[in-house]
Amino acid sequence: MIKTYKNFIIIFLIVILILLFFLKKYNDIITKNQIDILVSNNIELIHSELSYQKKYALSLAILFSKNQNIIKALKYNQVTQLKNELDTLLTTISNYTNLKNIQIQVHTKDLKVFFRSWENKDKGLNLKSFRHELVKVKQTKKPFVSNELGKRLNIKAISPILDSNKYIGSLEVIMDYSSLKQRLKRSEIDVIPLLNSKFLEIAKYHKKDKKLHNYVVIEKNYNENLYTILLHNKNILLQKRFYYEIDNSIITFIPLGNLKDKTTGYLVASFKNTKQNFNYLPNYKYKGDITSTYLEKENTHNEKNIIIK
Repeated sequence: MIKTYKNFIIIFLIVILILLFFLKKYNDIITKNQIDILVSNNIELIHSELSYQKKYALSLAILFSKNQNIIKALKYNQVTQLKNELDTLLTTISNYTNLKNIQIQVHTKDLKVFFRSWENKDKGLNLKSFRHELVKVKQTKKPFVSNELGKRLNIKAISPILDSNKYIGSLEVIMDYSSLKQRLKRSEIDVIPLLNSKFLEIAKYHKKDKKLHNYVVIEKNYNENLYTILLHNKNILLQKRFYYEIDNSIITFIPLGNLKDKTTGYLVASFKNTKQNFNYLPNYKYKGDITSTYLEKENTHNEKNIIIK
């Protein structure tokens, strides 16, 4: 009787242990699925914000390229008049939108620098050899936007400048990732844009920027906590996993641009591993601070001729 009782206890304990084992496995699967959905949600949000930044830059490039004063200044080599017109436009944008990270570059029909809003040098510099998107815009006469590598890695929106449908040059709106970073911060997402060090011979403006193993931090005001995590966890930068969990935070990577089928940089994103019930992936819709009917009409009108990469 005692032996039977002992056997019963042993079997009971074994069954309990098996149940606890499978329960833990089940909870681990549920937890992983929740984290996967959390990561997917936030990546979707980041892509939506990044897409909006590109569309906004592209809208400005299209509008500016159709500005008759800008067309006239380029056509007749009037650098001072062009500078005054762009200064007025950029000041207006800054006053009404609080965006300070917009720069303009105008190119000649030979793909040489005609004017830069941020510096007074390199006029006449030939960009054809390393600015492949400029060549594409000249060939297609279609606007184009992407995360592009030049002397810097940033968002570049290029629109052809046409005079009586004849290509006479192009206008480029350049935006860094500072406003994107501020937008994502509101959603409790921290980001650091990184450039692969192997491209520093092209992106010469980033040579003195902060180093991070085989990468360069291309924003001056970066999240120091995230930088420290990446500095002391070099394996994260190898990207052997879709995401990493560190100190109740999740870190993942979004590619930024490519050159000859090689990724030029990444937007490293970090957010808290919050415990929630995720039932579906929401259709995130960006609601920017600026609305412009004219911009929307301009985008719609040129939709068939616009390339967004």
